[in-house]
Amino acid sequence: MYISSNQLKPDIIIIGAGIIGLSIAYHILEADPKLSITILEKGNMLGLGSTGKGTGSIRYQFSSPLLRRLSLLSRDFFLNFESAFDTPIWYREKGCLMLAANEVLWNHLQLTTEQAVAECIPMKLLKQEELQKNFPYLQSGRFLGGTLCPWDAYADPYAVLAALFAAVRRKGAVVLFGQEATKIIINGDCIKGVETSQGTIWSPLIVNAAGPYAAQIAATVGIALPVQPFRRQVYVCTNPKDVPPANPLIMDLATGFYLHQEASGKTVLLGGTDKYTWPGFEEVVDKSLAEDFFTAAIEIIPSAINVKWLRTYTGICEQTPDFHPIIGKAPGLNGLFLANGLSGHGFMHAPAAGRIVADLILKGKIEQLDINLFHPDRFTEVCLPESYIF
Repeated sequence: MYISSNQLKPDIIIIGAGIIGLSIAYHILEADPKLSITILEKGNMLGLGSTGKGTGSIRYQFSSPLLRRLSLLSRDFFLNFESAFDTPIWYREKGCLMLAANEVLWNHLQLTTEQAVAECIPMKLLKQEELQKNFPYLQSGRFLGGTLCPWDAYADPYAVLAALFAAVRRKGAVVLFGQEATKIIINGDCIKGVETSQGTIWSPLIVNAAGPYAAQIAATVGIALPVQPFRRQVYVCTNPKDVPPANPLIMDLATGFYLHQEASGKTVLLGGTDKYTWPGFEEVVDKSLAEDFFTAAIEIIPSAINVKWLRTYTGICEQTPDFHPIIGKAPGLNGLFLANGLSGHGFMHAPAAGRIVADLILKGKIEQLDINLFHPDRFTEVCLPESYIF
């Protein structure tokens, strides 16, 4: 059914029908089903953006207490998802193995483990001998140690996205595909609506959940949002022969390299390393990078030399300078809320982001954490390197 923009005057407009936008809509409508919500999506169908290219990782091992808190706030949502939505998402707690190849990272892992255990997160420290014994396929002597958290999990991003989409539609939300938000309309310091590629929609409350395009839409009302899109290549390969099925996600903190087994256990997703990350929106694949990438992979898992390279794709990750999200009210404007810059953690932290924004809109506050820590005004010229925000 086609709905003209001129017919719509919703209570709330959400820009972006990715995992963040749909989670926000879901949490708002769960709390107040009488509200009308219109969600604008520039893509012509569900899952064409960042969510559809995600690997499905859910983890609690973060050096940042704030990111650990977002994971904890999202935990029950994922644990109860299949029963609540009556749909499979192939959720599996298979763990994540974090690896430290130098003293600095090893010290960070030890400190993080101490903090996480104090927060009741079951993060275990593995010294070099134990690491080599339990994971003999790793390059011998390369790593000083690592950590393993059994709560770290996998779920199918598109299955979660599709279930949320179906739920918000049942609750009355209108989702307009192929309708790009081009400009936010204001009068003084108040929100009035959104200009789209198909016309204008009026509403006093707007949520910017536009993912990699968040800074562009924020700029239309004079907000310099420090969110930048980054492209990352993902290599789909056969499983290395000596890496067992149902193996934990593997992450080398020194390079950013990861190995993530898909649900079947027959194929893996290889990716990461900061030098294979570059800014931009275009989802192009650069095969000239493959030789150096696979050389790095073999230095971590020697049997990777025998994997079959099946295909490569590129996903876009929205990042902030400190790799923490921007969530909350926009500075200087009444009625504009931000949920941006999840920095590669959007899928796993979508439940928390949705809950936070819903509470801010409906209650004017959030009790679970200090929302000021996610405000865009926090940024300074000095930012931590990504390797220290694992």
